Parts: sequence; C-alpha cells; structure tokens
Amino acid sequence: MTTTENELFENLMHVGHISNKWNPKMKKFLCEKRNNIWAFDLEQTKKALEKTTQFLKAIKIQNKKLLFVGTKPQSSFLIQELVAPTKHFFIDKKWTPGFITNFKEIRNRVNYYLNLKSQFESGDINKYTKKEVSAFKKDLDKLEIAFGGVAEMRQRPDVIVVLDAVTDRLAIDEANNAGIAVIALTDANANPDGIDYIVPGNDDAIKSIRFFLKSVLKSLEK
Repeated sequence: MTTTENELFENLMHVGHISNKWNPKMKKFLCEKRNNIWAFDLEQTKKALEKTTQFLKAIKIQNKKLLFVGTKPQSSFLIQELVAPTKHFFIDKKWTPGFITNFKEIRNRVNYYLNLKSQFESGDINKYTKKEVSAFKKDLDKLEIAFGGVAEMRQRPDVIVVLDAVTDRLAIDEANNAGIAVIALTDANANPDGIDYIVPGNDDAIKSIRFFLKSVLKSLEK
C-alpha cells in the first residue's frame, strides 16, 4: 500500500529543526518555516520513501544482509521493539569505531564475546576464581552492549539503515569507505552527503522514527 502525505503528516515526518540549527545541504527537501521550525516537503519525503522501499524489496530478493543502526535513546528503544525480534542485525547502543572498516579485527572481539557468553551459560566460567568471574562478567556486559545485535554477523553487511544521520555519522562514513549502500532517515540538521537513499524527515520523535522503521521492515517481509 502506498504511503500518503497525510500519513506522513500524522506521524510527524514533516517536523524539522529550528531555523538556526539546520544544514543548508538539506534545503531542497524543505518547504517552509513554521514557528521558526523547518518543515519538510512531504511530497519529496513520500517519493524518497517509496524509492527506498522499492530498493529494499530488490535487496530482499537478492538475500542481501542489512544492518540497522540507531544509538540515541529513542532510536535504541524502537530497534529493541521492532528489529530485535526479527532476523536482522542491529547496533542500538554504541557504534564501535572500525566495525565496518576493520571488520576482521572487530570480529575477533565478537568471537571472544560469544565464547565468554557460552562459558557463562554452560557454567564453565565457574572454573575461575570469583574475582576472575566478576571481571569476565564486566567484560561480557560491555561486549553485549556493543555486539549483542551483530553476534551472528559473519561478514560485513550489504546495506546499513541509519535512524539518525547526525548521531551515527561514523557508521555512514565507514559504510562509504567500504562501498556499502546507506539508507538514512535524514533530518534538517544532517549532512546528506554519502547517503544513497535519503528519506527526509523527523529523526527525533518516537512516532516518526517508528513510522520510518515500520515502513522499512514491511518492505522486507515475505
């Protein structure tokens, strides 16, 4: 079913940033200021979202792997709600520098995390002293935050979906360096450079992020 501009409006996708906190490179996606806040041209947002979902449908047919990235609180909350229950990979708390550009080395850390997790689950960890177990538990908790959603990712993703192009700019830059396609919900204060599929819209409200995320996930369903 095609998204309407009214649906976009109802889900607050039109709300940008206050006029003195914006990136001029996003001007072409904006239509006016309302109460000193930029408003998005929802006709462009609608077309961009349709183009993005068509791309994702093609990606699904090719069995390509996606990585969802959203590390600010409201994005993290929605990734846990909507993405975590699916088969898709995600990073929702912290982007580890080099995750894409130095993937092989990072993968060694992920393997260490999996080994540590297995030892706790099996009880093998109890062969160590209480002090050692406590230290390992601190390691495990930190690694869970960084790698819990990508533990089974054996190779770099084919596409990343970013929920905030400002907060997680490093993920975009690393994807660019690796030739990985980037989809991003891109607010008025973001730099659109390096984003292959820009979906102009509000990346702050829970309602708009949920709408964007659900639209993306729906396009990936069987």
